[in-house]
Amino acid sequence: MMFRTLSAIAFGTACLFSVNAWAASFAQLSSAEPQLATSTEANTVVMESTDAAVGMTNDNGILTVEEDGTYFVIAAGQVGGESSGSVKIWIRVNGEDVPNTNTEQAIPSGSFTAVQVCQGVYELKAGDNISVAYSASGPGLGLIVRKPEGEPLVPSIIFTAFKVN
Repeated sequence: MMFRTLSAIAFGTACLFSVNAWAASFAQLSSAEPQLATSTEANTVVMESTDAAVGMTNDNGILTVEEDGTYFVIAAGQVGGESSGSVKIWIRVNGEDVPNTNTEQAIPSGSFTAVQVCQGVYELKAGDNISVAYSASGPGLGLIVRKPEGEPLVPSIIFTAFKVN
């Protein structure tokens, strides 16, 4: 009987910790829209789709956290375009470029595509916001969308953020 009671307590404790792990803040955003540069200036990545979110809110790609904490962020852009050149993707916090987050992908031709990943861990306060920026070496390059026949959409970006417990 004692073993059964201890097992029930262990099971209940495991469930409690599991609930706490699932209750942590997280978000996954994406975009079904191509986002090609019209100049070499920086652009904020639009993410019109909130695929999942708890404890964070999305305003078309500006993600606001609701509680203080350490957050892991990863942005994966599908890059390419109509010509050759390069595409850069980086993270912004509260509208400011975060140092040492920029990534660059060379695009050798208009038919070339690649997944470009930018990630990091950030200390954020309630009300802070995270966004992704991109630039290209010339017009017609940036984040692209593909719709393979019989398969899910390849969005221009998939963005995930979660609070680290």
